[in-house]
Formats: sequence, structure tokens, C-alpha cells
Amino acid sequence: MKEKQIGFLKKFMALACHYCPVCIYGRKKPQSLAGKLLHHRLHAEHCPFWKAEKAVYEED
Repeated sequence: MKEKQIGFLKKFMALACHYCPVCIYGRKKPQSLAGKLLHHRLHAEHCPFWKAEKAVYEED
């Protein structure tokens, strides 16, 4: 199987998003204001930290 290569910068950005207090709260409570903003289309499409977090911590 081919394993995907993830660079150091992308891992660092994913780590910042994964342990961000606002992002943690938004993931735990998706119906809150923080959760709605976090999962909003504009944020999901344009935040490089969010994209890196999804790429690194994505479950197969």
C-alpha cells in the first residue's frame, strides 16, 4: 500500500488546530456558535489549519 507523505509544516499546522481551545470546543459542541462557525463552508474551505488538521487526523 502507498502511504501518503505529510510534511512538517502541515503536521505543525494540524497540531495547532487540533489543540486550539476554540476548535476543541467547536468539535465537541457543533450546535454552539463556535461549532457553527468552525463547520461553516467559508471556514472549512479557506482555513489552512483546518485543512491540515483534516488531512493529518483523517480516519480511513
